[in-house]
Amino acid sequence: MDTVTDMLLVVRSTDMDADGVVNNARYFEFFEQARLEHLLRLGVVVRPRPPGVPQRDFAITQNFCRYLLPLQHRERVLVQAWTEEVRTRAFRLGYRILKEDGQVAAEGWSVQVWLDREGRPVALPEGVAEALRRSLPEWRASSPS
Repeated sequence: MDTVTDMLLVVRSTDMDADGVVNNARYFEFFEQARLEHLLRLGVVVRPRPPGVPQRDFAITQNFCRYLLPLQHRERVLVQAWTEEVRTRAFRLGYRILKEDGQVAAEGWSVQVWLDREGRPVALPEGVAEALRRSLPEWRASSPS
């Protein structure tokens, strides 16, 4: 299995701020899009949700971005997402935004905690945990938790 999900994106005019570069908050939206693509590809998230299938819920408890290079209007970028860690109740995803020349414009990560219907943290469903574990890079999957 390919462990990294790639998503191509073209920077829109609405992504820009008054300084003529992508607004810092938009990077988290780019990460969000890549996160959804990654979780859809793994089957952790299903869209549209089939009738009778319960909603799978998680909350983002940590979100980080390190800005390295500015992005410009109409620039084509590759946004990547991958699974970095799987724990009992949570999982961590990594992100990277690459310019067309391969330079890293930003990198980051987020931690998602699984919730029950009342919004309390619970163990990841076994199918979810297994899908996430299978998507770990080989060097992570073989190391002890």
